Amino acid sequence: MSAPEGENQVELDAIDQARIDSAMAPDASDAFLGGVLENVAQVGRIVAGAARKAELASAINAGSAMRVEPDQVDELARFFESKATEMNDRSYDVQMLAYVSAPGTDPVSSQVVDAYGKVGAGDSNAYYENYIKLAEVFTNTAANLRASAAQVRTNDQDAADSFGGNLAQ
Repeated sequence: MSAPEGENQVELDAIDQARIDSAMAPDASDAFLGGVLENVAQVGRIVAGAARKAELASAINAGSAMRVEPDQVDELARFFESKATEMNDRSYDVQMLAYVSAPGTDPVSSQVVDAYGKVGAGDSNAYYENYIKLAEVFTNTAANLRASAAQVRTNDQDAADSFGGNLAQ
């Protein structure tokens, strides 16, 4: 699904994408209804796992420290910014998971679409909401890296100035 120009899109990691592709692959041995229900259940489990990843990333960001060599800070910040941008660029596609059309007009098809919509974007535990949170964690991590590096450079320069020298070369 492609987003209109200027809209965001989201990207699953390779493992989650492979699992969803596998879950959505048609299986001739499955009865239609049983296969659809199992696919939805499997996608739900994958999305729940992605939500746990987002929670873990947020928890790690909230209470951890990272040690980075000074000459690698800008490169690492660019990495996090790049990943956040990729995720934001694909967020529209993830949001659209909540708006899947029913494969039929029967009650089960309607229930399946409702369940799929709640998995895609239904509450704070839904895939879309947690995907956006993870992108925000990456953006904040990049900003924190840059701010920390700037403070270290300022402190180093202040220390050098207090001794009448210049450490920045």
